[in-house]
Amino acid sequence: LLASITGTQKISVPMTIVVSGIAKMFVGELVETARMVMTERKESGPIRPCHIREAYRRLKLEGKVPKRSVPRLFR
Repeated sequence: LLASITGTQKISVPMTIVVSGIAKMFVGELVETARMVMTERKESGPIRPCHIREAYRRLKLEGKVPKRSVPRLFR
């Protein structure tokens, strides 16, 4: 996946660490927002897919989700 994004076959270890750190931060932000959604809805228990979808929608509206650089093939 990383090779297709960067356009090279050889990926350095520091590049891998940076990308994994960014991914970890994004997932943390997504989970944090999903928990806020649950609090607003007065729900408890595990995070459900509906909470993740709403959190993703909110992050997208805030501009925290990057735009697609490659157009989708289908749809």
